[in-house]
Amino acid sequence: MKKIYLVRHGQTAANNGKRFQGTMDYPLDARGIAQAARLGEYFQGIHLDAIYSSTMTRAKMTAAAIATCKNMAYRTMYDLREASFGQWEGMTFDAIQSRWPKEMELFFTKPGSWQPPQGESFLEVQRRALAGLQQVLEQTEEGQTVAIISHGGIIRVQLCHILGMPLDNMWRLSSHNVSVTSLSEWNGNFIIDTINDYHFLR
Repeated sequence: MKKIYLVRHGQTAANNGKRFQGTMDYPLDARGIAQAARLGEYFQGIHLDAIYSSTMTRAKMTAAAIATCKNMAYRTMYDLREASFGQWEGMTFDAIQSRWPKEMELFFTKPGSWQPPQGESFLEVQRRALAGLQQVLEQTEEGQTVAIISHGGIIRVQLCHILGMPLDNMWRLSSHNVSVTSLSEWNGNFIIDTINDYHFLR
């Protein structure tokens, strides 16, 4: 049995300002740094054999907080980066709604068939997110435990696959900043223990 923790990065200025950040490389803001520190404390009591991170700064800063508390290094993976939102990146929800109302409606109601202008579809994102997860599993031995720090979109599309859910249901899954989703894997079968746990922030 392999134990996997899927962790979302801490808050950024874009999160706080309700902006689509996607591949824009925002760092954690002051609150995000504090959240990451609490996350690191949470993982102090959890054995980890490896830590993986998206290549994006906000994820690496979050991974570094865990790695520091565990006196470990972390490894980056390009396939774990957030979805590209194309022309929407850096824009607020309201601004996108004003300019692309039909596309914004699809984003919320039919994300499985949605495609942003000059960006990635969630189906494309899911393929590489699952490839990244599979790569981690191949590098993890039986009985080992790993943490994977990525993004809300990445975690949701991974969970949709694991739960056998269509991508159109991805917004039914919540992913709070620095939330922890834990699961076990055995011979390709997954058991989910927790989803979106951030009790340590309270």
